[in-house]
Amino acid sequence: MIRFGPWSTTLGLAAGFGALVSMLLLAAPGNRAANRLLSALLGVVVLRLMPYVLGFAGFYDVHPWLSFAPFDLGLATGPLLYLYVRRLVTPGLPARWWRHLLPAAVMLGYTLCAFALPLERKHWWNDVVHERWVDPLESAASIVSLAVYLGASVRFQRRYQAWLEENVSDREEHRQPWFATVLLSLVLWWGVTAGFEFVDRFLMRLNHHDRFPQYVLFSIIILGLGLEGWRQAGHRFPQWSVRAEPPPMMMASERDWSEAAVAWAERIRAEGWWREPGLSLSEVAHRLGTNETYASRAFNQGLGRNFNAVINAMRVEAVQARLASGEKKPVLEMALEEGFASKSSFNRVFREHTGQSPTAWRTAHFRENPINPRVETT
Repeated sequence: MIRFGPWSTTLGLAAGFGALVSMLLLAAPGNRAANRLLSALLGVVVLRLMPYVLGFAGFYDVHPWLSFAPFDLGLATGPLLYLYVRRLVTPGLPARWWRHLLPAAVMLGYTLCAFALPLERKHWWNDVVHERWVDPLESAASIVSLAVYLGASVRFQRRYQAWLEENVSDREEHRQPWFATVLLSLVLWWGVTAGFEFVDRFLMRLNHHDRFPQYVLFSIIILGLGLEGWRQAGHRFPQWSVRAEPPPMMMASERDWSEAAVAWAERIRAEGWWREPGLSLSEVAHRLGTNETYASRAFNQGLGRNFNAVINAMRVEAVQARLASGEKKPVLEMALEEGFASKSSFNRVFREHTGQSPTAWRTAHFRENPINPRVETT
């Protein structure tokens, strides 16, 4: 008899929520390629719950032919995570990206073949072959695969953050707490899976009732992934790509980086490029008629600061000048006009450059330099 009780309903609601968000991500307007990968990842995670939703509700008792239904695609979890993390911040997927999904495709083909067997043959195959050999191997492979791809995703994320620091002027706006949420969720998923598998293989056999806490935790992870995934679906991150550059005219060792850096910084200041939110090193290098490598080396070696610090210093200096002049506009409005993208990024950068908050700096400056009678009212 099929009946949805508290256990099956709890897991079913989480699975339904994950499936809904997965479908919504397919239609999300921004980051379409990346969101499709996230949708697929959520779909794989939701499918992992389905045997227990159906089992607790009694479906397998009423319809035993459902055994071997292709619900477990654990070998796809890690690759989909890694491809999503990459595609969100790069213009395209890595070469031969489909090879990452080959193990999952092989396992899916095996499961579909077993699912198509007659019921008696299916039971025999499960008892004699699958439970003894295939299931332990698949579980171990899924755990190892997720661990490997989690490590690869973390390394890629760190490299991207280092690139942001060097190449993007509003780096604060792209700190990507969502990446941390995704990675933490999948680390928790891995830990729960590995823990229950260890207990099942080496300490005591677990039935589907014993595993209910495992799938409650999976449900919580699905809710977190779904909510954060949808909330961040439209955020566009700077794309990590290399612009085609003209061949260098002289060896890098022959360049006077100090002279070049000063000249380029003055050009940026004179043109007012630093007022553009989201200004990137690649765009500035293109306007200067050089390449990213030379521009980055010039700022770092010639001025002792990376591109991000050079641009934000100009922005802070401009805000300081306007504050010192007694301008009556709100500080945040000035900051946005001078190229900062948000209040949080402005406050952080201003404190880094001056050692004070904007309010504290203005108060101290006006007290020391009471040259404008309008200052006090401002």
